[in-house]
Amino acid sequence: AFERISYVIGIYKALQILFSDEARADAWVSQPNEAFGGKSALDRMAAGNIGDLYAVRADLEHARGSGS
Repeated sequence: AFERISYVIGIYKALQILFSDEARADAWVSQPNEAFGGKSALDRMAAGNIGDLYAVRADLEHARGSGS
């Protein structure tokens, strides 16, 4: 459970850093994304697998330039 919470917090923080506008962050989460096979990040996170949370967080970290 702690690992899932850690990923969700990391996703939230990365979204706040990447998007200064909350509406843009919300839009990113719900838009189709090639990184997730054309599904949205929200669809990917809702799949229920911890690996899906990791994938979304990793994509955001990569976009931030953190690379991990």
